[in-house]
Amino acid sequence: MKGKLLILAGAAVGYVLGTRAGRQRYEDLKGRADALWHDPKVQQRVSDAENAVRTRAPHLQDRISDAATKASDKVKATVHHEDHDASEAELSVNGRPGEQSAERRDGS
Repeated sequence: MKGKLLILAGAAVGYVLGTRAGRQRYEDLKGRADALWHDPKVQQRVSDAENAVRTRAPHLQDRISDAATKASDKVKATVHHEDHDASEAELSVNGRPGEQSAERRDGS
């Protein structure tokens, strides 16, 4: 029992010291990242990137819109084609258009 309490106490002390050291390291990294972000050279690059995106955005929007339209048309054509194939298969099972097979009339 005494051994378990010593292990538990050691773990608690290690945790507290580790979290303090971890917090200090976190604050150090956070300070460095903040200083880097506010560096004038970095902010100039960020501004350049924003301007490049704003310049290209209308062209990219058109390309994305065109790609979405083509994809939509392709899906519609595929669905229409599958519907047409299903109708043909139903015709071959039923024999005539509009006539239900015995299975369909029975609900099975």
